[in-house]
Amino acid sequence: MTESTDVKKIALRVRPYSKSKLDKAYDERFYQNQLNISLVSARIYLRFLWKFVQPASALDVGCGRGAWLKACQELGSKTLFGFDGIWNSQSSMIEPKINFRSIDLNKPFSLPEKVDIAITLEVAEHLEPSTAPQFIKCMTNSSDLILFSAAYTKQEGTNHLNEQPHTYWAMLFAERDFVPFDMFRPQFWGNEMIDFWYRQNTFLYVKKDSDPYRQIKAHGFEEMANISFMNCIHPKLYEAKTQMVSFSNHIADLMPSLWRALRRRLG
Repeated sequence: MTESTDVKKIALRVRPYSKSKLDKAYDERFYQNQLNISLVSARIYLRFLWKFVQPASALDVGCGRGAWLKACQELGSKTLFGFDGIWNSQSSMIEPKINFRSIDLNKPFSLPEKVDIAITLEVAEHLEPSTAPQFIKCMTNSSDLILFSAAYTKQEGTNHLNEQPHTYWAMLFAERDFVPFDMFRPQFWGNEMIDFWYRQNTFLYVKKDSDPYRQIKAHGFEEMANISFMNCIHPKLYEAKTQMVSFSNHIADLMPSLWRALRRRLG
């Protein structure tokens, strides 16, 4: 698979990759902080999605401790696969039925056969930028139905290496004949129980003309006609960034006065 010209241009706006930083980022404290938040969001999102499709098998790539897979299991999924790095293990999964595999997320991965749904949430931005097309190819080989989110440009977070506009990922999915459905943002945009990055970034990608595609369409949902609308910014992200800029400008304005006061004291 080759990247489109637009994707190549966008991919230049990335930070250097550091495997040692990635390994250190996901310690016990990180997962304890994340687990309850993820489980709340998972239950809300998946209960909504399960109204329209009922996947019997699920894969979560970058699964953490398995919060989203646990929510799948609670809704009736019987076969659960979780892939993540060496910082996680089978014994750390919160649901014993999860079949965990430790992998290098920057390298190709696969399952013996497709699952009904593949999930990867707030993971792709942590990987080497050069592996993005490969990562999406592996996801689309795993299922015809993919729940996907990745950190938006300048969202910032622990070891974010490849933050991109949502259209960047949509173009990679399009090369695999997958289209985005924007079914979650209208439903959960203002739900304060869910962290803003899920509300901002989560889309359902479905393989064109597949069984899941026909199921989703049968319930009245339409694929996005204009993917540029994917790049709208959640107010929480906007507020965080404007406050940061305002604070930085305030400090910059104060510096000359502080410097003059310091010179007077020293003089």
